[in-house]
Amino acid sequence: MKKLTLISVAVAAMFSSPLMAEDEGARLFKHHGCISCHGENAKNPASKIIPVLAGKPPEVIFEKAKKILSGEGASKEAQIMHAAFYSPSSCDVPPTDAELVKIADWASKQ
Repeated sequence: MKKLTLISVAVAAMFSSPLMAEDEGARLFKHHGCISCHGENAKNPASKIIPVLAGKPPEVIFEKAKKILSGEGASKEAQIMHAAFYSPSSCDVPPTDAELVKIADWASKQ
């Protein structure tokens, strides 16, 4: 009986893992305030200068976000995002690289 329970738990974990990762990406997208500018499901930006993230390759989302959050983005849009992210009304703790990977992966699948 115990073997059957252990196997059931292992199988359930294998199938729920992608869903849990997707939920984690969505949660982090909201927690870090990305939703405020990029919109629900990363599809409805608040402005024309804010890019739609949905459907873009996760590595592209990650690399651009990483540059912008570190202040290295050269474009006017990147500078605006960096300033907005670090404003007193926003979350002042950037996502870790691991969190940013989850956010980028989630956004790319929207």
